[in-house]
Amino acid sequence: MAISRIKSTLLRLFVLPAFLLLGVLAFAGAAAAATCTVQPGDTLYLIGQRYGISAWELQQANSLNSTWIYPGQSLWVPDQGGNTYVVQPGDTLFFIGQRYSLSAWEIMQTNGLSSDVIYPGQTLRIPGGSYQPAPSRGTSSDYSNDDLELLAHMVYAEARGEPYAGQVAVAAVAINRTRDGRFPATIAGVIYEVDAFTSVNDGQFYLTPDATAYKAAREALRGYDPSGGAIYFWNPAEVPGNSWVWTRTIITQIGNHVFAR
Repeated sequence: MAISRIKSTLLRLFVLPAFLLLGVLAFAGAAAAATCTVQPGDTLYLIGQRYGISAWELQQANSLNSTWIYPGQSLWVPDQGGNTYVVQPGDTLFFIGQRYSLSAWEIMQTNGLSSDVIYPGQTLRIPGGSYQPAPSRGTSSDYSNDDLELLAHMVYAEARGEPYAGQVAVAAVAINRTRDGRFPATIAGVIYEVDAFTSVNDGQFYLTPDATAYKAAREALRGYDPSGGAIYFWNPAEVPGNSWVWTRTIITQIGNHVFAR
């Protein structure tokens, strides 16, 4: 009996600390997943890419009045939840997004994808998770060849050299404006509105678009909106800090452009 009591005591001495250690590690892991310490060179957009969340969601979750952050700052990263989807032959991010009422860009951000290339058998995380019929986002059949031509010119003039998603986002901004009562209701009206776009004022709008600009314009006309519904975009390095545009709510950053409502 004495030996049995000794064994029991030893077991408690080793097992209890082990459980306590596991609990501490689990808590630490949970904390690490819920917070992020800003590193030099970080932006909300880059942090969002690491955690599968948009810059706008990070800004909202941390009650930030702007996108400005500093090294050493602690940010809370909300749990995104969601379901998973296995890519089928013939799938594209656009069509998958339509099934879940999401944009292709939202799925790219959630999965840390740097392009819209996917392959059959690939598992994607779907933010929100509920499968539902997609709302109408507009299709290319709703627009004319003149609309495509105008958008391609704008994309090339305003965003050539930017990431492909950023070029689509620029086209999407023009389309989003046509659905906002504060702007003209046509793409031509939006683009030619007085002082709306720098490229129209300085003549770059009239340059000949390349194939990528046309592709980006077509994607935007099909409903692909990496901007997240933005109606403004600008290059922070080229806009003075006292400009009225900084009063707009920034949603995300793609390449050298920020996009805002």
